[in-house]
Amino acid sequence: MRVRRLSLLCAALLFSLNSTAQDSSRVEIFGGYTYTRYPVFNLYSGPWTRTGFNGWDASAAFRLAPHIGLEGDFSGAYTSYTVNSYYYSLRTYMGGPRVSANFGKVDLYGHVLVGGLTFHSQNGGTTGTSFAAALGGGVDWWLKPHFGVRPVQFDYLVNTNSAAFGGNSGPSQPRSNYRIVTGVVFRFGR
Repeated sequence: MRVRRLSLLCAALLFSLNSTAQDSSRVEIFGGYTYTRYPVFNLYSGPWTRTGFNGWDASAAFRLAPHIGLEGDFSGAYTSYTVNSYYYSLRTYMGGPRVSANFGKVDLYGHVLVGGLTFHSQNGGTTGTSFAAALGGGVDWWLKPHFGVRPVQFDYLVNTNSAAFGGNSGPSQPRSNYRIVTGVVFRFGR
């Protein structure tokens, strides 16, 4: 319930801000690095262990109105668990609404993304896919009219199925985690 209230408050705040500059760009393309903190259940022996996953993130945002858009986000993150030399990967594919505010060369945005998460253990042969959602946002700093950097994007990542955690002997419950993203962003459509 708190997450819902916080997202509504953020959306209301962003809608109430007056834009200092109007940009007619319709599409933003992002590519960069992601770090995801995620639990892994060591197959047949446990316990749940929070593990850092490093990888890539790519997204595209399409502006529908001055401060409202749609976003599609795809990521892949990987790690190896040293205790048993297992190799794990996470893939997310999500989409949803995005709200933004412009302050000169800086854009602030928030998004609510829904879709799926796939967990794969190469050595254990375990693969599971579940519903996933991400609530978060970030900052874009525009260095040129069509090129900028995304110093930080932070997402609260939730999914619903223990099969997506590396083992079917672990407890079945929703898990919540976070991911941090950074990289470069391009805009098109002037």
